[in-house]
Amino acid sequence: MPRRELQGFRVVHVFDVTQTDGAPLPDVQPQLLAGQAPREVWDGLVALTTSAGYRLERRTCPTGVNGWTAPEDGLVVVADDLEPAQATKTLAHELGHIRANHAGRFPDYGIDRTCRGAAEVEAESIAYIVTSHLGMDPTAYSVPYIAGWADDLDVLRHHMSTVVTVAQGLLEGLDQVSERAPRTGPSLERTVPVNAPTPAQHMPAPIALLQVEK
Repeated sequence: MPRRELQGFRVVHVFDVTQTDGAPLPDVQPQLLAGQAPREVWDGLVALTTSAGYRLERRTCPTGVNGWTAPEDGLVVVADDLEPAQATKTLAHELGHIRANHAGRFPDYGIDRTCRGAAEVEAESIAYIVTSHLGMDPTAYSVPYIAGWADDLDVLRHHMSTVVTVAQGLLEGLDQVSERAPRTGPSLERTVPVNAPTPAQHMPAPIALLQVEK
C-alpha cells in the first residue's frame, strides 16, 4: 500500500478574510475527484467498514449526494457513479463518521447545523489525512468541503485532537488488513454514467440518517 510518512502537525500564522483587503474571494465549491485510486486502499476501507459491523453498497444516489451512513440499518452507501478516487475518499469519510462515533456524540446531527458541521468537519478532515497519507490528493474536494462547514478556525482547532486520533487509528487498521483484505464486496469502478437518473426513493428517511456527503 503506498504510504507517506506522517510526522505530525505544526502551528502556522494565518489571517481571517476579514483582516485582509482586496477583491471578494470566489465561492470555491468542492470538486469531485477524478481518476483512479489504489485498489488496496479501497479494499482496506471495505474491510474496516465490514469489521465495524456495517455492510457497504454501491447504489444510485440523488443528484449531488456522494454517500451516506445509516447507523440504525448498519449501512454505508457510496454512489455508484463516482470515479474510483472520489469513491475511495467518500468511503474514508463515511468510515470517519463511524470511527469518531458521530451517531453517539452528535444525536442532533439531523436537526442542528452546529452538530452536523462538527461531524462533517471531523469526517472530511479524517478522510483528507488518511487518503493524503496513502498517496492520493483529495485537496480539490476536501478543502472547500471543510471550509464550507467550519464557520471559523476555532471549529477546526476544537476537533483536531479527535481527527488526528481517528485518522491514526484508521491508518493502523489499514496496515493490519492490507495484506489479507480480499477483493470482495462492492466494486471500486464507476458502474453508471455520471448523469444517470437518480430516483429519490433511494434516499433513506432523514430520521435514520447520520451523514450525507454532498
